[in-house]
Amino acid sequence: MKSKKILLIKMGAIGDVVHTTIIPLAIKKKHPDWEIHYITSPTIAPILRNLDYIDKVIEFQQDKSKPYKQLFEITKTLFKERYNIIFCLAYTLKLYIMAFGAFPNKVAFRSYKGKSWIENYFYTAKNVIPDLELPKRLVLKNNINREAELRQELDKFPKPHIIFNPGNNDPKLRQGRVWNIEKWKVLAEKISQQYGGTIFVTGHETEREYQSQITGNNVQLLSGKYCLEDSCIILSLMDLVISGDSGPVHIASAYNVKTLAILGSTSAEKIKPYGENGYCVEPKTECRYCWKKKCKQLKGGEVYTPCIESITVEDVLGKISENNLL
Repeated sequence: MKSKKILLIKMGAIGDVVHTTIIPLAIKKKHPDWEIHYITSPTIAPILRNLDYIDKVIEFQQDKSKPYKQLFEITKTLFKERYNIIFCLAYTLKLYIMAFGAFPNKVAFRSYKGKSWIENYFYTAKNVIPDLELPKRLVLKNNINREAELRQELDKFPKPHIIFNPGNNDPKLRQGRVWNIEKWKVLAEKISQQYGGTIFVTGHETEREYQSQITGNNVQLLSGKYCLEDSCIILSLMDLVISGDSGPVHIASAYNVKTLAILGSTSAEKIKPYGENGYCVEPKTECRYCWKKKCKQLKGGEVYTPCIESITVEDVLGKISENNLL
């Protein structure tokens, strides 16, 4: 097949962008001479720059004061590249303008073939490039020099190294995806007693106060301390990552790190960490997997939904034990 130039368009979220890397990974394995570009937000771009299966990363951050002028300029830039295929991986007018305004030979949209979201993205590409084969795992890579520096920092702490990613400081904003902070606290105590090591608590700087409730002699609060690229490196160096359904659990699995997702309103079939080291704990309630942002069963003042509340500390510890995750 003749060499081609490909563009992927996806601005966020972080976990979704990580999922989409299945496309360039699959293409490069079959067609190493094809040129692949990716346009995304400046926030997410750094985690794509070290990937040898993406040839060029383009940053785009829309300026609200002059959106149409800026959109016209980036579309004109993309037009000059003369892409054969553009994968438009989100349904927004802005991305449509970019994709069609660049006048590629073909614009492809996300397919919903396959069980998981990662398979959806893979079949988006396979529908256009039939000879592709589904990779068994995602692949992220680090800046080697920075990885060595951060490894030295982490090696000061006892192993095993475990990350807790408890999620948003306001659980109401992500109903069904945030496990009770009190359970995180008990889990930290139990893991410390059984396995020792060090628990690193990670998240955005706005989550630091909420996550500081998880305490202990072997607990290190890292929330807001590192940039995204450094945070990815730290995830890659862990023995185990435990998280709700959010970006870090998918980033960690792309490094082939043992990952354990605590799920509530979102289903394992769709978003379980991809690869042989991806695991999940699922709820017991009949209302699980609703995917709704607002839970109708919550009463006044309640923030943790019945689905994710049904998951106990013992459920998580049992999953760790039965799969030898530590």
